[in-house]
Amino acid sequence: MSASIDIIRPLYWEYVWSSVLERLESPFVISRVLEFGRPEQFEAFATRVGHDRIKTFIGDKGRKLLSPRSFNFWSLYYGFTSSA
Repeated sequence: MSASIDIIRPLYWEYVWSSVLERLESPFVISRVLEFGRPEQFEAFATRVGHDRIKTFIGDKGRKLLSPRSFNFWSLYYGFTSSA
């Protein structure tokens, strides 16, 4: 049983929740889940948004919007090879 997307709400405490829900696929929302989310928050988010969308984000904007440590982790998680 997957958790409701509301599980990620604490990550966006300073934003109007309905605004976040309208932009779930935005780089800002994705990056915050990948950077600060707990495993159960990530799973609920990935179920809702889709792993393909997250992979696209990592390939296109991950290096710029994630910390180096998070970028490396998620690149390995999704099977990206390093390209120096």
